[in-house]
Amino acid sequence: MAVERVRKGESAARVIAAYGFNRTTVYKWLKAIKQPGLGMRALRSRKAPGRPRRLSSWQEKQVLRWVNGHDPRQYGLDFGLWTRVARLEGIRDVFEEDQA
Repeated sequence: MAVERVRKGESAARVIAAYGFNRTTVYKWLKAIKQPGLGMRALRSRKAPGRPRRLSSWQEKQVLRWVNGHDPRQYGLDFGLWTRVARLEGIRDVFEEDQA
């Protein structure tokens, strides 16, 4: 919407003030839409790059079933809160056995 307002003739400074955006962000957007062949498509959201998942969709659902509504002591752990390390160790124990 901010880019559209600037394209229609409103000053960039006024649009920036209205939305509270960072000045450089709006100018980056205006520069991006000037790319040949892209136009407003340059501003479309896209999946953020990141580390690839290590678990399959099925495995992620399985871990959620184990953790959601269960106490770690039910699985033989010494404490009553799920920690990142406890989840990681459990995941490694189960899913690495499946791959072996």
